Amino acid sequence: MVYNSEFENFLQKIDEEQYIGLGNPNAKILFIGKEAGLGIGTNIYHGTVKSWKNKEFDYSKGYIPDSKHLRNFNHTWQRYQMLYDNILSNLNKEIAVKEDKYEINFVENIFTTELSNLHAPNTKEAKKQEKFKSELEKRKNEYFTSEFIHKFPVTVVFASDNNYIETYPGEVCKLFNVNFDGIYNNETTKYNTTKYKIWLHSGVYNEEYPRLLIHTRQLTRFKADELISDLSKIIVEFLKENSIEIDTKNTTQ
Repeated sequence: MVYNSEFENFLQKIDEEQYIGLGNPNAKILFIGKEAGLGIGTNIYHGTVKSWKNKEFDYSKGYIPDSKHLRNFNHTWQRYQMLYDNILSNLNKEIAVKEDKYEINFVENIFTTELSNLHAPNTKEAKKQEKFKSELEKRKNEYFTSEFIHKFPVTVVFASDNNYIETYPGEVCKLFNVNFDGIYNNETTKYNTTKYKIWLHSGVYNEEYPRLLIHTRQLTRFKADELISDLSKIIVEFLKENSIEIDTKNTTQ
């Protein structure tokens, strides 16, 4: 895969052990979660700066996950897949026939990363780590203010926990260089005020390309069908208004 210039430059500036993410770095959509769901202390290679530099793996290639991690479609990446399929459907694009019902292929056109570089099996355990706050602050300053992150036309931050990122316009605007536009209100969504909120932000990249940043809660741990529906509507409307195509996978060697 040929990396865009922002990603190439980014790889030269970040420590090789830092977790960068998975998926397609040339995509138009970025998903940001809380942390990788692995055991504390687990050595991680896939998705690190070193792994991207070595180009041993194509992280934008679809796959069928191990059956022990399926969790009845409640795993974060399975919810990401649902959102991606919903976006394609609203764009009237053909959804590829999957070899297996659990197959993951959203990575072909979406890049994913995490707010925290410290992985943990769940949020509760993640916040207990001694360096949780200091490492998170370091990552915000070095990673999320980068050109690579800011070049994505669409960014969705799935984290409504103030320990990760403050759920008000100030920090999000400063970190991602966007302006707060307001809270999405879909009167037909009964969960809008009690289960989730969607904060909307806008900006530009290089004073030219429009950007949409969405900040909301994570997709797991509650019935997220309506949230996924609202998110896909917002994203598709932005893509259409700005004539942005998401078929961006570049596998040229």
